[in-house]
Amino acid sequence: MRILSVQALAIDCGFQAQKLQTSRVASPMSRWPQFGENRSSWMWPTKKVFVRIESDDGVVGWSCTNGGEIVALIIDKHLSRLIEGTMVRDIADVWDQMFNSLLPCDRSGFSMMAVAGVDIALWDLHAKTLGVSLATALGGGADELPVYCTTPQPEAQQGRGWWGLKAAMPFGPDAGEQGLKANVEYMTAFRQAAGPGGRVMLDSFMAWDSDYTLRFAEAADHHDLYWIEDPLPPYDMEGLRRLRSRTRGGTRLALGNFCFTRWDCAELIREGLVDILQPDVAWAGGITECLRILDMAKAADIPVILHNTCEQPWALSLAAARQSDAVVEFVDRGEVSPLYGLMGEPPIFRNGRVAVPTDVSGNRPPADIATQFAGHCAAKHMKEV
Repeated sequence: MRILSVQALAIDCGFQAQKLQTSRVASPMSRWPQFGENRSSWMWPTKKVFVRIESDDGVVGWSCTNGGEIVALIIDKHLSRLIEGTMVRDIADVWDQMFNSLLPCDRSGFSMMAVAGVDIALWDLHAKTLGVSLATALGGGADELPVYCTTPQPEAQQGRGWWGLKAAMPFGPDAGEQGLKANVEYMTAFRQAAGPGGRVMLDSFMAWDSDYTLRFAEAADHHDLYWIEDPLPPYDMEGLRRLRSRTRGGTRLALGNFCFTRWDCAELIREGLVDILQPDVAWAGGITECLRILDMAKAADIPVILHNTCEQPWALSLAAARQSDAVVEFVDRGEVSPLYGLMGEPPIFRNGRVAVPTDVSGNRPPADIATQFAGHCAAKHMKEV
């Protein structure tokens, strides 16, 4: 069975309207006042990219990733022509072809989102061909997983049984002492919601530097923080080394949201900088590359919590099948969010745990998105003819 066609389309699914996008959240752009109040003012292309791969016997695999029109262009104009006609079962070889073809221009960011989109759709196609769920195709495993919740409203999540609660920090160094105090006070609400023995974490989205992180850790010591996530830009290895030397034995460092390959992760592990590794399956090259990352981290005895897991049914399947002690992330986007139904039924939570997808029909977009996709592809075909 061979790959007949690979197609991608960027569709606006309302990402910019989500509360974490419209709230004040510290970021690498916070130092400029016009970008400090909300992420949506500067965010990269945020349309979701839907990928459809069809085999020559009519089976269709789907996936969804980020990066908007840029990622869709990479898939449509470059990756598709490389891999159409290859065997569906040769997923690892297809991955290597895609990655190596992009080396002259990039090996991170949008390029790896594109690789991930194709790879996840191939795994979906593979599982459908076998007539099993993706979790089963990956080796089977747990039926449900413990979940931590990233939320802007900790009081609403109190008592729901979450493994932990995580805050997206509102201020960076540019906000001065007042911002530092506000950050510490913000964590008070999370500690109260989690309770005395509950886990409380935070994500500072690459917005801090090592000095500020150390000052914050000292000022917030009474909150017993479980981890600080991505405090520095990933290029600031010297800053991470300084943090590691000063926090060893204390607050954990959770890194890796912006690791796009196994080599990015290997550097953090090799230098002893990371306590919890957090790659995103839809960014870090897809399932094939994350399998390699999980194996590497296991060999180094480094825990892995896949980033933004509950929006990605394939990430839940991967965690359940390949991790014996998996914990996954749920990002609280409000009572109703379209982002949780882009590839099937929204996740089901009970007492702080989430059910692992078992449907053999695999990934499938909502009818309106499938219709948009079909219309776009038909129009594109007519134009080419």
